[in-house]
Amino acid sequence: MQTSELIGRDGELHLLAEVMADVVAGRPRTVALGGEAGIGKTRLLTEFLERHAGAARVLIGRCVDLGGSGDAYTSIAGALRPLITELGADEVNRMTGGQRAMHRLFPQLGVGAEARESTPGGLHESIALLLEAVAVERPLVLVIEDLHWVDPASLAVLRFLTRALSEAPILLIISYRSEDIGRGHIARAFLAELPRDRRALRMDLPRLDRESTRRLMRELRGEVPEETAVDALLERTDGVPFYIEELIDLDACEDGSAGLPDGLRDLLLLRYERLSEPSQRIVRHVAVGGVEVEHDLLAAVLGQDPDTLDAAAWEAIGGGVLVATATGYGFRHALMREAILQDFLPGVRERLHERYAIELERRAAEGSPAAAAIAHHWSGARNASRAFPAWLQAMREARAALGYASAAPNAERALALWDRVDDPEAVAGMTRRELMGRTATYLRNAGDVERSLAVLKLALADCHPGTLEHALLLNNQGRGLAMLARPGAIEAYREALATLDTLGGGPKVDLMRADVMVSLSGRLMLIGEDQDALVLAEEGAALARRHAGSSLGREQGVDRLQSVAENLAALCRGHMGQLDAAAAGLERARELAGTDGPALLRYWVNASDHAYHLGEYRRALAIAREGLDAARRYGADRTSGVILASNAADPLTDLGRWNEARELLERSLALAPPGSFRSYLVRGIAWLQLWQGDAAGAQASMADARPQLAQTSRFEVQSRLNVGHVGAEIALALGDLAGAWRDAQALLDADPARLHPGHVPPFSWTVARVISRMRDAGQTEVDLEGAAATLRDILDRASAWWPTHAVWSPAVDAELRPTHAAWEAALAASGSERAPVYLRPAVLLRSTEWLLAVGDRPAARERLDETLAEAAERDVTSIRNAALALGRSSGLLREATTRTAAEGLTERERQVVELVAAGLSNKQIGERLFISGKTASVHVSAILRKLGAANRAEAAHLARDLIAR
Repeated sequence: MQTSELIGRDGELHLLAEVMADVVAGRPRTVALGGEAGIGKTRLLTEFLERHAGAARVLIGRCVDLGGSGDAYTSIAGALRPLITELGADEVNRMTGGQRAMHRLFPQLGVGAEARESTPGGLHESIALLLEAVAVERPLVLVIEDLHWVDPASLAVLRFLTRALSEAPILLIISYRSEDIGRGHIARAFLAELPRDRRALRMDLPRLDRESTRRLMRELRGEVPEETAVDALLERTDGVPFYIEELIDLDACEDGSAGLPDGLRDLLLLRYERLSEPSQRIVRHVAVGGVEVEHDLLAAVLGQDPDTLDAAAWEAIGGGVLVATATGYGFRHALMREAILQDFLPGVRERLHERYAIELERRAAEGSPAAAAIAHHWSGARNASRAFPAWLQAMREARAALGYASAAPNAERALALWDRVDDPEAVAGMTRRELMGRTATYLRNAGDVERSLAVLKLALADCHPGTLEHALLLNNQGRGLAMLARPGAIEAYREALATLDTLGGGPKVDLMRADVMVSLSGRLMLIGEDQDALVLAEEGAALARRHAGSSLGREQGVDRLQSVAENLAALCRGHMGQLDAAAAGLERARELAGTDGPALLRYWVNASDHAYHLGEYRRALAIAREGLDAARRYGADRTSGVILASNAADPLTDLGRWNEARELLERSLALAPPGSFRSYLVRGIAWLQLWQGDAAGAQASMADARPQLAQTSRFEVQSRLNVGHVGAEIALALGDLAGAWRDAQALLDADPARLHPGHVPPFSWTVARVISRMRDAGQTEVDLEGAAATLRDILDRASAWWPTHAVWSPAVDAELRPTHAAWEAALAASGSERAPVYLRPAVLLRSTEWLLAVGDRPAARERLDETLAEAAERDVTSIRNAALALGRSSGLLREATTRTAAEGLTERERQVVELVAAGLSNKQIGERLFISGKTASVHVSAILRKLGAANRAEAAHLARDLIAR
């Protein structure tokens, strides 16, 4: 029994209405609706959708319970299928750009000759484009129910949509059973991330209170219930609406007036047990078939004529057990299905699974692929010999649709059956280790690198050294270790190369060797071995070119390999001073990439970083933004997209576009990227906080990311310099000279030959300031002069030819050997377009401090004024705050203020202030100027007020300077 009125959910409906108003206004929103089984999630959604049916187009997809498996994109495909049927293939292809992945997911779209190559992210982007295009006409509501059964590929799409839909009037509603999203569930992290997005609302439905229970009982019974009946029913149901509806229909409201089933399962089976045997048979078949079963499929499995099926189905619907869906039947509540499945006699469930598997295989032979469902049912039938090839086919279908997150668990299920089937190698068409290697690759591509490495460890332990298979596994392992910044990546690549060297030549070995060479080149470049990295990149590219025209070469992605190799070689040449060759090489890398997503992303990452370190901030920003847009299309916004966001935030910060940088970094952090990628963003936020005057916040940010930063710094020279640089600046800002000196060692202890020349000049300026401040503090425990000489040597040897050297080197000189000429040279260099926005006000401030130290107060006052003006104009809050503090502590700020106030003194007051400065009392001033002592006192009071002096002594101090001028 169900009420016509929704009881106890007014607040939730109001919140949803507010969200819908936002959507109608053009702002996309996401709602995650959680609650325990029977709490009324579907009822609330139904009421909400009915209320807004005229205001929006509604698409509904349901996740399917197939025991943790399932075809890739099940819920997404289910939601979009009616829309695609309505629009037609031509219109959908126009809206999505003809992505092949869309054709794989929806065969009715056809495979046109102009269809673009696809990636997982390309599919995600196409889905987003389709939804955005449809929402132009009127707002769109996309509902995905039962997230606790979601397949990994669908979850990846949902994660993408929550971030990518930035301007369209689209409401994404996701419902889930909260008690089923436990530790380790694939959707747990996704739901935890949502509250960080200001556009998302996470809503958990509570149980009904006593008043709502009373109202629901009245609505169901049509009369006011007795108070004892309310209390009894509330006690028995705990306010769960589904249980209230079930028990009140069984006349179990009065305390002791009716028998109450001992357990929940018995309660749920009561409606089922009231049905006739033919109707119960249909219900049992639907329970084994899934959450929802198509009418035609059910009829085929039952082997019944349509009239008999219809009559029995209507009885189950009338009895409140099943509901009719658009194409078949589902359960009124998922709990009923679970209870019925537990009530099967031994062997019955297995036989029904077998019938479904046979029928689905027959349909697959006719062109309706459903490999994951087939595999699920053969597994349910406990038929390993039929389930094994089905899981392999499900793996291949998910891989073809670029659903790595679904391909991986399907592959793992096949591996689990390997020892239970006859001649599995012949059935699979590959060795067990090859299947393990593929599983590891799918896991890594799906983001589960830890599990990927665990599978590879087992595969390597079972593999004979000195074989091509061993080299493949080692290369795979190296990539995983590199992604996590773990030790062993270089060693794995070197061992793979050594293995390949023993296998001779041939196309397969050549291409494998080229792949490993390029991977190893990238790792060597990051540890500063540019010459060796360059040789490997060039040799790898040459090997790949030999097979560029072959079918095997195309299959192995030779163009991508050549592009990445040229990319790395260009960076190495740049690091070694060949800047023109580096620029040309990067452009060749882009040309070779063509339309290959991974190669293009590698180009955008490295080219934007290279331009930034050259001091070409606007060009770096343009490249990074182009890459960011592409990362979204490719679905790589949590990996390459995060690095590109960091690469865009760096020039934004150095250009003084603080708010844009902060918004970009925070938006990227909300994606909850993997730890190694997250560290890039945290460093950027800390740098931004530092120059915006929040050194304590910057310190806290870095502390939060220190473990990951430390891990990366162990193996990457650039990361080590970055961490040391930011840490030293923060310590300086906080007055922690010991901490600043400790972080400065990242540069002072480094081998100049291994350093990235773009990182050295700005870090050198920071270290020079550390040395200068320690010298001013009288530090004698360390050899500061030796450190200064070392710093100067590193700066010149590592970057004398680098374009930004001329910007930073004069500032380093002024810190280490301060003179008027040195500071003027530093100030002149700080005006370069290659200088970051904070450098000039910082140099102005340091030169102000030096002028004070040498006793030139008039010049220091003028320089302080200039510092404050520059810091204000450029919005460098940290420098402005430091300048204000210096002005107050030194008295320069009061003097600067006093110069203007002094212009308001009358002639008589000027005479009086000169005598105050000479130390005369009011009486003596009166005698000298032939006025009374009282009148002199009045003049002194006026002078104190105008000069802002607290007393005669302060006024005397200020007056001496006025007299000097």
